[in-house]
Amino acid sequence: MIENAKTALLAFLVVLSLVQSYFLMYSTPGMETKIGTEQDYVKMEPLGPEEKVENLLFPEQLVLHMGEDRHTVFYPQDTFYQIVLTKLQSREFKGFQRDAVQTTDWDLVRKEDLGVEVRFGRPVPFELLQRVFKIDGDFLFSGDSITRIWIFARKDRDEVRTFFFSSDGRSVYESQRADLTVQDVQQYTGFGQYWTPFQYWNGIYMPVQAKSYPVLKAAYSRFTPDQMQRNLFLDPTTTRTIQDRQDGTQIYTDGKRGLKVEQAGGWLTYTDPVAPTDSENNLTDNIASAVQFVNQHGGWNGMHRLVRTEATAGANAVWFQQYYNGLPIQSDERFRFGYMQLSIQQGVVSSYERSLITLDMEPTKTGQRKLPAADALKRLIRETASGGVVETIYPAYRPKLEDKSVLMTPVWAIRLTTGEVRTFG
Repeated sequence: MIENAKTALLAFLVVLSLVQSYFLMYSTPGMETKIGTEQDYVKMEPLGPEEKVENLLFPEQLVLHMGEDRHTVFYPQDTFYQIVLTKLQSREFKGFQRDAVQTTDWDLVRKEDLGVEVRFGRPVPFELLQRVFKIDGDFLFSGDSITRIWIFARKDRDEVRTFFFSSDGRSVYESQRADLTVQDVQQYTGFGQYWTPFQYWNGIYMPVQAKSYPVLKAAYSRFTPDQMQRNLFLDPTTTRTIQDRQDGTQIYTDGKRGLKVEQAGGWLTYTDPVAPTDSENNLTDNIASAVQFVNQHGGWNGMHRLVRTEATAGANAVWFQQYYNGLPIQSDERFRFGYMQLSIQQGVVSSYERSLITLDMEPTKTGQRKLPAADALKRLIRETASGGVVETIYPAYRPKLEDKSVLMTPVWAIRLTTGEVRTFG
C-alpha cells in the first residue's frame, strides 16, 4: 500500500516537472513591463482630490440662437447650462465629412436658424472630446482639434445639421448621422427664451441687460512648503533650503530639481529640467500627463477647466483655470491665484506652477454687484482692449487676499486673440 502511494507521488512529480519544463522552453517572455522614468514618482500623502481629464473639458459657454437675430449665453454657473450640456452629451455624433468653413453662411444661420453653439474657447483634441461626447472616432481626421460645435435646425426644412469647427479656422466636420431632431433643438433654445438677451457685436456675444453676481468672502487654508517638498522630491532628505531674506522666498533644490515658494507662501514654482527633443509633442498625451501629475502632486484645490495649450520655448504649456461659485478666477501679477500651469515635453513635466491656497467651499456673501451691459459695456470693452482684437467676454471673479479670507469681486473679463486676458467693471 505504501509502495503504491510512493509510486503514484513519484509519477505526479515527474509529470509536473515535464509541464514546467515545457512552459519554460516555449512560453513567450512577458513584454508588457513599462520602462520607468524619474517622474514615476512614489505617490505621497494625498494633498487634494484627484480629477479626471473629461471633467476638465467643459465648454466655456453655450450660445443659444432663437431666430430673428435673438441670442443668449449660458455660462457654467447658469441654471440651464448643465441641463443643455447633459442632454447634448447623451446624443451620438457619427458619419463625419470634412468641408471648408466658408461653404455655409454662418451669419445667416446665426440670425435666422434655431441653434446651440458649444464654445470651448481653446482647441480640444477629438481624442479627448470623445470622453465628453459620444463621437465616432473612426474617421480620417480624428487627430484634429475642435474649438466649438454648432448645432442648428434649418428654418426652411425639417432637418438638423451639426458642425465641429477645426482649430485651423478653415475647416469644419459635419456629423451626418447625429441623432438630433428639430424638437431637440427647439427644446434647447426654449431654455433661453426668458434668459438675459445677448447681441452679436464685433465677433463676440455681449449682454444688452445688466447682470448681477454675488460678492463673496472665502476662508482659506494653505499647503505648506514642507508638504510640497515631500510630495515633489524623490528623496526629500537630499534637498537643501535657501532663504531669500528680502522677500521671504524659499528655494529648495536637490541639485537638479528646484522648488520655489513665494508670495508669502502662497505660490509654488517647481522645475525639473528635461532634455530638449526633436520629436513632436502630442497634445492629447501632454494634457493627460498634466492631469496625472497634478493628481499625484498637490491635487485639485477646487473646480478647474482646461483653458489654454500653446507652444512656448519648445515646450507645451498647459493651463487649467480655477472656477469658484461657477465663475473663473482671474488674478494678476500682484496676487497670482486661480490657475495651474505646466510645461510638458513628450509627456514629461518640466515645470509646474500653482497656488498653495485652498478656498473654503462655503463662502460668505457680502453683497451683489451689477456688471455693465449694452452701450456702457461696449465702451468699456473698447477702452480695455486698447486696439486689441477681442475674441470673447465672460464674467469672472477678481481675487484679493485679505488677513483670513479671499475677497471675490465680480468683473467682466475679455480675452484677446493673443490669449491675453484683461478685466474691468
